[in-house]
Amino acid sequence: MKTKQPLTPAEFDAACRSLVRKCPWLSEVSGHRGELRNKEVGGSDASKHLLGMGRDLVGPDKESLRQGELAAEALGLWATVHDAGSGSHLHVQGLAPGNPPRWWSAKFHRGE
Repeated sequence: MKTKQPLTPAEFDAACRSLVRKCPWLSEVSGHRGELRNKEVGGSDASKHLLGMGRDLVGPDKESLRQGELAAEALGLWATVHDAGSGSHLHVQGLAPGNPPRWWSAKFHRGE
């Protein structure tokens, strides 16, 4: 099995657009967040939303979210269905959990 690789911001955006084309029942409800908004919604300090590399999507039911999760994984995204207190949603990200690789941060994250 091929190991997933970190995506560039452009690759992540393209994969998310492909995901919504494949699963038109999904709607994006959260993308890039600033630090204040991330704290307001209870996001972690390591949230990929802070880097513009995390998105949350909702669907009509948990089964549709699970179908979206499988489609997202097939596109090379890290994906999980969970309930963060505001209802179930599909979280996708273009980087593995934890800190991004140093090369990725040096090339794409400017501390904005």
